Amino acid sequence: MKILILLLFCLFPGLTWTQTKNTSTEVKDYREVDGKIILDLAVNGEMASFVLDLSGHTALLPEFLEKLKIDPEIPGDFQYNHFLYKEVPISKTVSVNTMAFGNNVFGNAVPAFVLVDEPYLRQLGVAGVVGGALFRNVVLTIDSKRKKITTSVPYRPSYMKLDHRADVKVLPGTAISCTLTIDGIPYALLLDTWSDGMISMTTGDFAKLGGDKGGEAVIVNGYKIAEPTAGTKIAGTCDFVKSRLNRIVISENAALSRSVLGNGILKEGIISIDYPKQKIYFQPFDLVEIKDEEVKDIASTVEPGKLNPITRDYFLEHVYDYRVSDEFVFKGDKPVVIDFWATWCGPCMRLIPELEKMAEKYKGQIVFLKVNADKEKELCSRFNVNALPTLFFIPVGGKPVVEMGATPEKYEKIIQEQLLKK
Repeated sequence: MKILILLLFCLFPGLTWTQTKNTSTEVKDYREVDGKIILDLAVNGEMASFVLDLSGHTALLPEFLEKLKIDPEIPGDFQYNHFLYKEVPISKTVSVNTMAFGNNVFGNAVPAFVLVDEPYLRQLGVAGVVGGALFRNVVLTIDSKRKKITTSVPYRPSYMKLDHRADVKVLPGTAISCTLTIDGIPYALLLDTWSDGMISMTTGDFAKLGGDKGGEAVIVNGYKIAEPTAGTKIAGTCDFVKSRLNRIVISENAALSRSVLGNGILKEGIISIDYPKQKIYFQPFDLVEIKDEEVKDIASTVEPGKLNPITRDYFLEHVYDYRVSDEFVFKGDKPVVIDFWATWCGPCMRLIPELEKMAEKYKGQIVFLKVNADKEKELCSRFNVNALPTLFFIPVGGKPVVEMGATPEKYEKIIQEQLLKK
């Protein structure tokens, strides 16, 4: 037992380092127009504005297909052919080659609906809406007081209190179902950043409510397709995570398929949605002092003569930014060798010492990098790295030469003939 405990203490620092190093936090401003959250996304290398609709799906106005270099003939890979939780008329689906929000949020072959028509989106000056599916691999934090959105991997921002947390369900389409207790009765509500107001309920849920009857409500539904019949009630108390909200106005909306928690909740505090762990954090704005600390697991420099580990962010910054252009454009001023490897891959582990020797041999001439395939799945997916080891040999101003296997003699030849040939 003593030996086991000693081993655990010896291993623990290494485990902690791995956990800490594989993190990234990015803070970005957003705009608010008519109560809607507007984000600027890079789509196939072009910047465009989208409304954040966490209970919706990514969808585009038809006139933006050409502007954003989207092929209208390539369908999107949806498991469904309609909006799951809203009545939104669409004409077809398309596949968006690349879509990114900063460095943490990125998607390849993103399925999107093409809207039949939506004048309201044109009034907002946006290209469409972006749904929660794009954020499914990060923790998404919305701070409406400062108009900031934080994306972090794999943890919430440190200012979000751990005890202000509750479970949620991630539904098909990556919508979030969270529980609120209204006058002592729990309700599962869809978190809907499109929906105005605090809470809107289906006719069935609305009928179950007690509370005082309010006046006639002004409702802006879904995507302004049809005017719902509406009324309001005022709840005495509403408990969400650890916060108690009093005298909440609840609207009836007969057009809803599910009752929703609208964007009014964002006026009451900061929300963090941990999609991978299916948790939600919520706390008042003034609970703690907010200090943004952007953390990127990026090596600012690589060491000459070494086989340097890199992340996706380093690749984007120093090798090739595939969010900007589909065509490979190498950023470096020296040839690069990149080794995609994994600890469980025997040939990978045998090859690494040979690459380390090459890195020393070609010090000052060639930059040697390695990518852990287990940690950088997006890079592997983007470049179809399905077998390990896979190596990229990138000449200055050229395209990658891709090779698989642990064959150092062959790689020496490629270096001499492809990378150093003048």
